Amino acid sequence: MELLAAGRASQVYALDDARVLRRCAWDVAAEARLMTYLRGHGYPLPEVHEAEGGDMVMQRLAGPTLAAAMAAGETTSAQAARIQDDLLAALAAIPVPDWLPTEARGIDLGAPSAILHLDLHAQNVLLTAEGPFAIDWTNAAAGDPAIDRAVSWTIIAELDAAAFPVDLAPLRDLLARDLPAAAVATALRYREADPNTTPEEHARARSRAAGLVNP
Repeated sequence: MELLAAGRASQVYALDDARVLRRCAWDVAAEARLMTYLRGHGYPLPEVHEAEGGDMVMQRLAGPTLAAAMAAGETTSAQAARIQDDLLAALAAIPVPDWLPTEARGIDLGAPSAILHLDLHAQNVLLTAEGPFAIDWTNAAAGDPAIDRAVSWTIIAELDAAAFPVDLAPLRDLLARDLPAAAVATALRYREADPNTTPEEHARARSRAAGLVNP
């Protein structure tokens, strides 16, 4: 199988022109259930064909990641922020199923008024001919939608801007707009509980969070 992508905890392989296999070390049944539920409500994400153990066979989508489009100069940071905002807003408008967890990594996510992706960033958005699609629903839960936006902001805030070919400040600034301080604090704790993140990333995010003036 051709390896298409590898993240910190999973790999994606091409099966054919229409399908991919994502392989990870945990059971994907809950993630597949949510993805099928969201597609039933018209949300843009890959169709799940099969899910067993740590393997999920999904629709193969054609198009670059949002991160790749930014690096190529095809999408600005401001445009990327609006794309992420639109995806988060559309997700928050879908009714919350009663089987979704309401905490993650031992952290309470607030009143379960919305479905949260909890990992929506430029590497997890594919720009297809049909529009942006959100991928990687491993961390999804129910909670306060402001926390989901704050997690997206925190992921950007963790990055070393000098290592990227584009200015990330507009993306950070637009995602931070009107974010409650409590949501940012929860997002920081949530990201720091991720064993795949580093102390250096935590320090960058906390430093940038200190510069926010939202109540």
